[in-house]
Amino acid sequence: MSGIDNKLRRLRWAAPAVLYLGAIAVLIWFMAAERAGSGYAGTNAFAVEQGSRESSLPPAQAPPPGGLPPDDAFREVARSGNRVLKADPATGHFQVADRTTGSVWRSYPNPDGWTDEGLSDTWKLRMRSPLTFNYVETAANQSLERSTDLLSENGTIAEFAEIDGGFRVTYEIGRLGLVVPVEVRLSDSYVETRITAEGILGDGETVALTSMRLYPFFGAETSAREDGFLFIPDGSGALIDFERDRSEAVPYYLERVYGADRAFSFKNTSSVRLPVRFPVFGMKTGEQAFLGVIHEGAEYANLMAAPSGSLNQYNWVTPELLFRFTYFQPTRTDRSQGVYAFSSEMVRANRTTRYYLIAGHHPDYADLAAVYRKYLIDEQGLTPPADVSPSIPLHLSILGADTVSGFWRDADLPLTTASQAMDIVKELSSHGVGDMEITYLGWQNGGFSRYGKHFPVNGALGGNDGMARFIEFAHGKGASVLLDASSYSYNNTGGGGFRRSRDGLRDLSSTVIDAPTEAGVTATLVSPLFMKRALERDLDVAARLGADGYRLGGSLGAQLDSDFNDHYALTRAQALELQQDLLQGVRKSLGSVTLAEGNLYALRYADHLEGLAANYSYDMFVSRNVPFFHIALHGLVSYSLEHANLSEDFRTVFLKGIEYGAEPSFLVTYAPSHELLPSPSLSRMYSTHYRDWLVEIVSMVQRYNEALGDVRGSFITGHAMLADGVYETTYDNGVRIVVNYNDTVYRRPGLTVQPYDFARTGGE
Repeated sequence: MSGIDNKLRRLRWAAPAVLYLGAIAVLIWFMAAERAGSGYAGTNAFAVEQGSRESSLPPAQAPPPGGLPPDDAFREVARSGNRVLKADPATGHFQVADRTTGSVWRSYPNPDGWTDEGLSDTWKLRMRSPLTFNYVETAANQSLERSTDLLSENGTIAEFAEIDGGFRVTYEIGRLGLVVPVEVRLSDSYVETRITAEGILGDGETVALTSMRLYPFFGAETSAREDGFLFIPDGSGALIDFERDRSEAVPYYLERVYGADRAFSFKNTSSVRLPVRFPVFGMKTGEQAFLGVIHEGAEYANLMAAPSGSLNQYNWVTPELLFRFTYFQPTRTDRSQGVYAFSSEMVRANRTTRYYLIAGHHPDYADLAAVYRKYLIDEQGLTPPADVSPSIPLHLSILGADTVSGFWRDADLPLTTASQAMDIVKELSSHGVGDMEITYLGWQNGGFSRYGKHFPVNGALGGNDGMARFIEFAHGKGASVLLDASSYSYNNTGGGGFRRSRDGLRDLSSTVIDAPTEAGVTATLVSPLFMKRALERDLDVAARLGADGYRLGGSLGAQLDSDFNDHYALTRAQALELQQDLLQGVRKSLGSVTLAEGNLYALRYADHLEGLAANYSYDMFVSRNVPFFHIALHGLVSYSLEHANLSEDFRTVFLKGIEYGAEPSFLVTYAPSHELLPSPSLSRMYSTHYRDWLVEIVSMVQRYNEALGDVRGSFITGHAMLADGVYETTYDNGVRIVVNYNDTVYRRPGLTVQPYDFARTGGE
């Protein structure tokens, strides 16, 4: 088992058939590919020969494995409310005890499972360590990334001292040149661990730190009690239930917060999972739980969750702090061959994780989501809207135009002109749809799949004058109009003065990066600072047309990349700050921002989230997906799911939106759907003709208002499965909505829910 932690860390997904056949050796061979994690670093690197990424534990130098710290080794260092923080000066481990409920949270595994069979001596040593980490040997010709821990390396405590609210401990490993100053503080609701940017040292004479896990086994539990789960931020939220006896080996979860950094991702293993948009995780066992939040340094972190049976018999979930990153250094001009390299400069950023402690009842995921909602309000600046209309709006995306490639020249493909958009709004209004938030897609020169040419508005749609008339008309009908501005993230036309060699985003090997776009074409990523200049230049034009805001996405709010272009160089952290500045500027100039998906750092600037995930990545170890983020966000910012007419199952999307408290969303054209076929980039938009969907749009808006109109500004306080295929959502004003996904009637005393329908109770 020695080294299996690091050997398996690259596993992203494995088909059940592979696992059932027990082909672990084959999987490990493929797992030698690049591990998750990317970010900014210097231009020098430590070379690693391509294909030699396998790593293992160095020979253990610690004493024989022993037990966990005894309870009498801990002394009280802080109190807050009914919580007590105790620390062991000999190890730096800690406990938090709740004096009211008797609950205890430990920075190390629950001792109750320590003698279970299956826990090797190597793992016992690893799990006793407050630090585990990876490093590379820089002097070797063929450097391997190695995984080890404090005890295996005979690490010491150089300092232990009580501080205000907690304690400080400094760990040292002389051979590796590693110094890690850790502060642990207690508040009424959470315990916080922190590593300061200026204090850490990660370079020895021949080694360099690549990643670290601090107190990785905080709260770790075996599956002796089956009423526990791990929470991971996959999609809408996913739970991994504790299982005593798993029938087969399972992989574990390891994903980069805010997704991969594309400045490091060429030839690296890409994840098939949904991106981590919120740096939050958690665990529940028995009558207590915790919600973990990466409060500082999330842009340089992975999230890892290991269910029992994957690495050992414990269930555990932890952040992984990243300090150096790998990239592909080509050795041929066509980039077909090369070596992997580690960036040489260590990323310096504060690393703070908070563990919000929950006790006193049997908590569930709704309780964890409520804690996260409070965190979003208290720490991230989200506030409930001052005035919330009881009318649920229709979020209507109108597709304007695209370009069709021709033998001699390209041709415009107008699908909804400005005057035709007026007809759509007029017809919907005549059927009683009075509250609309309209987003105009493909309005720019060249249309939906052409990036870089923006204003003036596409002449085939009516130009700037036609767009201004449409916006004025929509305002007269009580609708707002946003322009899609996600196209500023890419360029495939050379528009706006863009030159690929000068203005494209570059990776660490100084190669300009191309990437797939929302339209399904490949285009050059624009350096964020160039994008900023182009977008800000156009804000005045959008304002003069009367636009109420922008729809943003792609590299602005939903994707985070470093840039090694010498003209525009940015770290990943600097790119995050730039995106926040741009989002704030758009909202100030135009009034409104809709985010297509969207990461946590962009949330405070958003008025609406489009495409909020309602499912998960379908990992075999996940037990169920839950509406964690919908519970946390409802009442703070509105959101819609996928466009209902572009979904695989309209009926399910309709019901899921009701269950999750979403708002209706459609994408339409004036042109019949078959007229989109000449454009390959529109292939996924197989049913957009608004007249084909008129009845469904009107009905869906009416049903959503019937279900959710009086809870639009309310918090969700509960969510539960009442029966197979039947779910209940509870709001803070007493309204309960029960959704039935079955083809049979659901009945309980005082309530009947028809097949594929919903019913309301309470709140009168």
